[in-house]
Amino acid sequence: MAKSESEKDKSRKKPKDKPAAQAGADAGKKAKAKPAADAGAPAEAPAEKPPAAPRQPADPRLKYIKKFHGKFLPRGPLRDRHKALMARWNSGEDHGGVTAEELRSLFDDWKTARTGRRRPATTSA
Repeated sequence: MAKSESEKDKSRKKPKDKPAAQAGADAGKKAKAKPAADAGAPAEAPAEKPPAAPRQPADPRLKYIKKFHGKFLPRGPLRDRHKALMARWNSGEDHGGVTAEELRSLFDDWKTARTGRRRPATTSA
């Protein structure tokens, strides 16, 4: 059922502001919230925070791990390599010794396979 025009207008109206009595009471609370500083007391300097420890640099391997998240790898050697790397990655705290070079190589090969281009064969002359 559709609402009549008058019902639509009522739902669109802004809520009314607070009555003057309530607004005056809130203003009084705000003014009382800050106590006056003693004129005879010395001003204290704010406590200085110790410098924060520098952040650890991000793990460069995560850059490549994230690129494969949610992506489809077709059956074949690329999927097998990915499964092997992920099994090692999930094996423990040190991530099974997976290197950024391994992940970069897999990513480059996957990108090449998607575009249909092949790497030029290197010849030793």
